[in-house]
Amino acid sequence: MMDSELSLVAQLKEARHELAKIITELHFSHHPELEKKYGDKGRQKCYEDAVYHISYLEQSVRVSSSDLFYNYLDWARTMLKERGIPERDLVENITFLKEAIHQKLPDKDAKKLFAFIDIGLESLQSHPSRNKTFLKPGEPLVEEARTYLDLLLSGERKKAASLIEELVEKGQSIKEIYEHIFQKTQYEVGALWQNNKISVAHEHYCTAATQLIMSSLYPRIFSMVKNGKKLVACSVADELHEIGIRMVSDFFEIEGWDTHYLGANMPDEHLILFLKEEKPDILAISVTLPLYIERAAKLIEKVREDKRTGNIKIMVGGYPFRIVPDLWKKIGADASSGSAKEAIEIADKLLLN
Repeated sequence: MMDSELSLVAQLKEARHELAKIITELHFSHHPELEKKYGDKGRQKCYEDAVYHISYLEQSVRVSSSDLFYNYLDWARTMLKERGIPERDLVENITFLKEAIHQKLPDKDAKKLFAFIDIGLESLQSHPSRNKTFLKPGEPLVEEARTYLDLLLSGERKKAASLIEELVEKGQSIKEIYEHIFQKTQYEVGALWQNNKISVAHEHYCTAATQLIMSSLYPRIFSMVKNGKKLVACSVADELHEIGIRMVSDFFEIEGWDTHYLGANMPDEHLILFLKEEKPDILAISVTLPLYIERAAKLIEKVREDKRTGNIKIMVGGYPFRIVPDLWKKIGADASSGSAKEAIEIADKLLLN
């Protein structure tokens, strides 16, 4: 990251809460009816949303990607729209963010931040909102994936497990089940929550049930012949999303790797101690929310600085790396992958270098 970008990020961080207060005051002064309708709870929610907007702007500046900020706005637009909040409210709130930045930061720095914000707003206005689906006609196992998801959303976990077991018994590849059923339905669950079709409770149930069903396949997965290669996989500290990196770890296990899956929210210091003990060939790090990009960068820096872990190849993956293809370079990793299948191919190439 260039010094100018570091300075902008530092200023945003320092002013984050003051900026959020200004945005909240601007919003309520322009819409006095909100005070009577929502009161202090409404102000608090407006403030929290503003902090979220600023945090995403910080990470976009950190990695020099206006696409990251636009994708956040696009996600927020759909999420709010499906809850009865029109797009104009989001646009207005981001406009208030510009006004707050103008009040608090020097003009030359404010202009640099406006460039990120304006590109995001222009992209938002030029690309209409659309509902996404990850279960597309003609794709492998799509009907089975739809049935699996319908069963989970109906609370029929045992029937969903039986469906997977039947597929395996008929000779269906476990890797294909992971890729085309587990992964796609998890994406679809996220889209359904975004579109206000299901609750957070439903989302958590589907994820927990899928993890349990994945575990039922472990006797088959862990019986694979080992190839002598070792992987450690985890999510960064405070990142609670883990099913994606767990799928990656299981793919490696199927391919004969000795895997050590450490789960979500892995503290840096304990991870580094574990790396010293196990001496893996590859460290795989997952980041689902862009808010944790900085933590991934700092973790990689710590791994690199230690003589006993500095030579470990580091691969990263998750949503932000699909939005910003060269993000892995910016945070010091050796590579990034967009899927569990691709991760294995990339890992093998890394070990040849």
